[in-house]
Amino acid sequence: MTAITNLQISVTFIETGLSATTRLFVPIALWLAGFLCLLNIVLAILFRKNPRLEVVSYFAACGVELVILVLALLVHIGTISKLPFYLPPSLPINQAEIAAALAIGIGLFPAAYWHRINVSELPKRIAEDGKTMKSSKEGVHVRTGKPGEWMN
Repeated sequence: MTAITNLQISVTFIETGLSATTRLFVPIALWLAGFLCLLNIVLAILFRKNPRLEVVSYFAACGVELVILVLALLVHIGTISKLPFYLPPSLPINQAEIAAALAIGIGLFPAAYWHRINVSELPKRIAEDGKTMKSSKEGVHVRTGKPGEWMN
């Protein structure tokens, strides 16, 4: 019991040495990195029949996300009191904000790269979807009755 209390005290002591924005962004980076790591694993499994380079890029992004996850976890539990790269104190951002931005950028890059569309094709695709919805029975239906007729 005393070991748990000592661990809680030491974690609290180390976290108070971190700035407020670092204490805010470290859990965000932790959750983002974990989610995006899982997302890249799921995408690698779903698209395993696609070209090998695509699947490898999902696993590479997952590896980088795991490194960010481990660093954020170590900072969060207090094993590391500062992130391992130096920034000048005059910058308006800190290392935790950079880690969160890197987690988002690196984690979403493979999916965005391999499944991109041209913006010039977007109106054409929307028009095709509209025609498909009109030709089938499924689509957007506007109810004409009173709300009490279709609400419970």
